[in-house]
Amino acid sequence: MSVGPQSARTWPGSSRPAVVTERQLQRIKIAVEAVDVFSRAGVAGLIGPSPDIQLLPTPQLPQADVVVIVAPRLSGRALRRLRGLREVCSAPFVLILDNLGDGDWLAAAEVGVAGAMWRSEVTPDQFTELIRTVMSGGSQLPPEVQGQLLKDVAHLQETVLGPRGLTASGLETREVDVLRLIAEGLDTAEIADRMKYSERTVKNILYAMMTRLNLRNRSHAVAYAMRSGII
Repeated sequence: MSVGPQSARTWPGSSRPAVVTERQLQRIKIAVEAVDVFSRAGVAGLIGPSPDIQLLPTPQLPQADVVVIVAPRLSGRALRRLRGLREVCSAPFVLILDNLGDGDWLAAAEVGVAGAMWRSEVTPDQFTELIRTVMSGGSQLPPEVQGQLLKDVAHLQETVLGPRGLTASGLETREVDVLRLIAEGLDTAEIADRMKYSERTVKNILYAMMTRLNLRNRSHAVAYAMRSGII
């Protein structure tokens, strides 16, 4: 029998119905990957009486909505473990660390890390808020991690992408230049003249880019670049 956002359910061995809220029926299932049982117990303590978060047994990790990894730091070993976990589950990762570590945070983001906290600063309220944020599709990282990510992106652009004529957006430098000129209102002939290319080359650049990014036309390409902050 429906009673608004609640429903009545009779537990085995009891004649009195127990009230179960819709929120409880849609609890966030989390799993913990830790090097010791004490770390797992610590996460269980952080959850406490939260009505919308459920800690799964370790064997049920593939069914988790969010996977929490407790480790001393982000390292090459930790990244290898994250990649191994990604092969058995698709849930986003949350890290609880002692310090920043020397691992590749860009690689961590690529493998699915969406949140991180320092073990020394974690509180039950902050932890449950982080889990809910990640579950809703958001991300939350300490300022130190955000700063390291920006440094890593700049280093990637300077040492890997730039020398190959690429940008962090995945576009070639000349593709960005063509899009910028289209946004300024130039036609193919004018773009070719400005960039010292043939019109055929400009058309080929546009065709290759729009095919790769599944863009319908020039207007769509310019809109994509503007939304992405490329131009």
